Amino acid sequence: MALAKVDLKLLPLCVNLSRAATISTSAPLAKNRAGKYKATINRSQMLTYEMAQRPHHLGVRKAWLSWHSQNLEEFRQTQPYQVAQDEIIRRFVRGFFPQNVTISGQEIVIKRRGNAVYVAGFFQHSRRLDIRKIYWMFGFAEEFLSLLLKQPVKFEIQFVETEHALAYNYI
Repeated sequence: MALAKVDLKLLPLCVNLSRAATISTSAPLAKNRAGKYKATINRSQMLTYEMAQRPHHLGVRKAWLSWHSQNLEEFRQTQPYQVAQDEIIRRFVRGFFPQNVTISGQEIVIKRRGNAVYVAGFFQHSRRLDIRKIYWMFGFAEEFLSLLLKQPVKFEIQFVETEHALAYNYI
C-alpha cells in the first residue's frame, strides 16, 4: 500500500533525472588519425618534409610550425594572445601574397625571439617576378604587421620555382 501513494509533484523530477543519467552505448573509434595522410592510388598527393614526419616525431625530427620564447620572464604573454597573433599573421600572409604562397600557406613558420616575430617559409616566384615590387611588398608587410602587433616583425622567405621543388615524398 505504501507504493501506491506517490507524490505527483516529484514525478517529473524523477523522470528528468533518469533521462540525464543515460549512457551512450556506441562503439568508440580508437584510431589516432591526426597528422597521418591517406595514400592515393596514383601517388599524386605531395608531402613536404614536415608533412611526411609522423606526429610522435614532433620535437625529434619534426619542427614546430610556431616557435616562441614566451616562457622567459621579460617576454611573457598569454596563450590566447599568441594564438590570435599567429592566426592574424597567417591570414595576412595568405591574403597579401596569394600568388606566391605555396601549399596554401600551411608551411609558414612563426618564430618568436625575444620581442621580435620572424615569419619564415617558402614562396613560389613567377616568370614575371618584379624584384622591386616584391621588396616593396615585403617592406609593407613587415611594417604593417609591426604596427598592428606592436612589436618588430621580420620576413625570412625563400623562393622556389614550383611547389614540386618542396616535395619530399608522394603518396
